[in-house]
Amino acid sequence: MATLTLAGVARRYGAFTAVQPTTLEIASGEFFAVLGPSGCGKTTLLRLIAGYEQPDGGTVAIDGDDVTALPPRERGIGMVFQNYALFPHMSVFENVAFGLRAQRVPGPAVAPRVTAALESVAMAAKASHPVTALSGGEQQRVAVARAMVLRPRILLFDEPLSNLDAALRLETREEIRRLQRSTGITTVYVTHDQGEAMALADRMAIMRAGRVEQAGPPVELYERPATPFVASFLGGASLIPCAVGPGRRIAIEGGAALRVPEEVCIPEAGPALLAVKPEAAVIARGERGDFEAAVLSAEYTGFTTAYRLEAPGMILKALAVSGAPIAPGTRVRVRIDWRHCSVYGR
Repeated sequence: MATLTLAGVARRYGAFTAVQPTTLEIASGEFFAVLGPSGCGKTTLLRLIAGYEQPDGGTVAIDGDDVTALPPRERGIGMVFQNYALFPHMSVFENVAFGLRAQRVPGPAVAPRVTAALESVAMAAKASHPVTALSGGEQQRVAVARAMVLRPRILLFDEPLSNLDAALRLETREEIRRLQRSTGITTVYVTHDQGEAMALADRMAIMRAGRVEQAGPPVELYERPATPFVASFLGGASLIPCAVGPGRRIAIEGGAALRVPEEVCIPEAGPALLAVKPEAAVIARGERGDFEAAVLSAEYTGFTTAYRLEAPGMILKALAVSGAPIAPGTRVRVRIDWRHCSVYGR
């Protein structure tokens, strides 16, 4: 187990800044996820930690030791790549043993370490199999074992489940979390899947355009998003232009005027953005509601129905649990549940 400290780490490619100066402290034994859309800089940040890229500024430290200038093999880091990077001509055993042999680990010590690593990911029974005969999930386990066998101080994952189908992703992410809990290895996990990040991470960072928008425990980021982007990306919130006026009232541009309860933080009077999560837009069956809207679409999945609603000045996403879906074109009353809303200044 080891602490990881990034202090002002940045990476540029000519005039393009892939990672803006970033400072993060990741605790020993922590599972830390980096989440964001494609091209936001999360994989570049991971490569800076691993040593495959050199920063244009700032430092990377492990347990307080500056490792910025060290090559990857000297950092005590294991990395699981998106495409697994397994050797197709080798068996499962030889793939896992490769790193030990490259480090000139004495021959008698190789087999027990490889067997232990394969047992930790439930792949010991297939040690003699060619990796080309394995399923995607099994190959992912071998890639984890190959990283773990080197006894890294820090384990890095670069979108390791993106090549798997939905059912296998769920099963494999549970295996990754179980393995991390049992070993206590400090782990940094890059993904664009918010469900993955929230299910796995002790803490997480949301990245956008090369910078960290917010970092903290998943529940904190979801319940108290610091920026409109975090509210939209993580919570799926609808962002609605509005203006804050006297008496804690906000006026939707071209639409309704709503009063914000005291428990919701709002900016000073002036232009603002109202972020409404799907669970906050409640279709008020038999209730008066706050305003009227038209159902644009309804996606019924059995347990839930996801709606798109149109009202003057806004398009809203809404999520209803159970019940027959309401047909598009129907006019409904909508009540805002302010517990799941945020208001930001513009």
